[in-house]
Amino acid sequence: MDKIDRLDKKILGILSQNARMPFKDVAAQCGVSRAAIHQRVQHLVENGVITGSGFNINPKSLGYTTCTYVGLNLERGSMYKKVVDRLSSIPEIVECHFTTVLTPCW
Repeated sequence: MDKIDRLDKKILGILSQNARMPFKDVAAQCGVSRAAIHQRVQHLVENGVITGSGFNINPKSLGYTTCTYVGLNLERGSMYKKVVDRLSSIPEIVECHFTTVLTPCW
């Protein structure tokens, strides 16, 4: 994708704070038309800059009082996608992060 411009950055900043804000309100803050915001956001989605939006849920309000971190060591890095796909089917898993480990060279 081409670099994003100042207007794209402003739109992203506004929507990062409130993804549910109506485009007319985003347009008013940016000083452009609602159609311009719609086109810009659609372009950002199509180019993978915006990958989704949603609601943040307070786990404590649902009775989840513990957060646990679990580490998995994979035999091959190529297994990552398959493992993440399987983990995503477990409702209690709400986040998944990966890191790499470098072997010391001394």
